[in-house]
Amino acid sequence: MGLEVNLNIKIVGKNIELGQSFQAYSTDKIGDVLQKYGYDAVSIQITLEKKFGNFKAKLKVYLKNKIELDATGRGKNANTSYDDALDHVEKKLRRYHRRMKNHRNFESKNVTSTNEPLRIYQSVGNLGEDELDINYGDSMPVVAELSYKIEELTVEQAVIRLELENESCIFFRNASHSGLNLVYYRKDGNIGWIDPRGSREKTLTKPSNSLENC
Repeated sequence: MGLEVNLNIKIVGKNIELGQSFQAYSTDKIGDVLQKYGYDAVSIQITLEKKFGNFKAKLKVYLKNKIELDATGRGKNANTSYDDALDHVEKKLRRYHRRMKNHRNFESKNVTSTNEPLRIYQSVGNLGEDELDINYGDSMPVVAELSYKIEELTVEQAVIRLELENESCIFFRNASHSGLNLVYYRKDGNIGWIDPRGSREKTLTKPSNSLENC
């Protein structure tokens, strides 16, 4: 079964012209996955890129409950690269669905949030040879000035967001005391939780492979 006709889906090709067969294939496949778990998507974006004879597919799915699923897949052709990305998305969706069955209070229609200033600095590794000798004084070269949305979440909610949204870390306000917290992926693959107000750092165990393969 395919997606509903009113779904906002965008398919983009880089260095490749996408035919109707791939568009129909990708649309039907994501529709089957969403229907399997009973979730509705606000929008879906599929980006397919061909480079040096190989394909890379990026898939982003925005669910109605403000959860974003993000994954990248690779393969020898368009369909296999997309299937690889979709497989990662389905694993995340299955994990999310399992948690929702055990914790129905996760979703909140009125999540408190603020937009805080975000400044992106250029790293030394990205500086050109002619820029290395420039004296910037006490300042650093600024690439962009954006904003970062900080939501008030429980630690469990933040961990779920981290696992689903393909981010390296999430900065949030702890719903229990409104203090700023951070959850992040450690180098060992587990998830760390930093709570300055509680003066502690906790490590949450990484989901076992047995759950991933359920």
